[in-house]
Amino acid sequence: MIITTVKIQEYGYLINGNASVPNEPNNRHYQLILDWINEGNTPTGPDVIEPDYVALRTGPDGYASTGEQLGMIAEGTQTAHVSDVKTRFPKSNTGSTTIGDVPQVLLDAAADKLFAQQLADYTTATARLAQYIVADGREEVIENQATGEQVWNEETDEMDDVMTDIVTVTAIDPVEATVEQTTYDAEGVATTATVENPLITTDVAERATAQAVVDATPSAVVDTYNA
Repeated sequence: MIITTVKIQEYGYLINGNASVPNEPNNRHYQLILDWINEGNTPTGPDVIEPDYVALRTGPDGYASTGEQLGMIAEGTQTAHVSDVKTRFPKSNTGSTTIGDVPQVLLDAAADKLFAQQLADYTTATARLAQYIVADGREEVIENQATGEQVWNEETDEMDDVMTDIVTVTAIDPVEATVEQTTYDAEGVATTATVENPLITTDVAERATAQAVVDATPSAVVDTYNA
């Protein structure tokens, strides 16, 4: 669904003027609204309706019920009651409709979703950059580690760990810088050219994309990742 407008309603949202969406995080269209906000769009706030004098006079704070007014007539207070209601709600009060604020809870939900997505993207990008560069290959890493066995050291009168060299990272040779690529024209004539190794081309492009993600990540997201 392509969203062009979002209107806040009492129990949800109106998309594009014709599709009602409940205020339910598990609803996929609700999630689309959050994405739409994170793209830089702003929903329209709810209608705030101020009733006119007719609605106010006939509402709970207006005229008393017929039965109550009959009692007022008997007491001689009905005229004063009517006058009081008309004074409080004059005919000049014609009512109005204004646009209210967008609920902060919706804006917070959009911000939380964006933060989570940025954190996931940053995590993926840093993992990609941590991989070795195929054009350079990878050196072998050897660490001296304890085997879990111990022997008695007569000089110190203590048990010492038995140590051994362990290959923790295997070596990987760099790929060839170029390869021979053969293409054929419409008549089947072959042409061979020397081109950059596609593995290097792909690696460079993926690393550039990952670095762009890292560079664009807000510091708050980076701090959360590092924590």
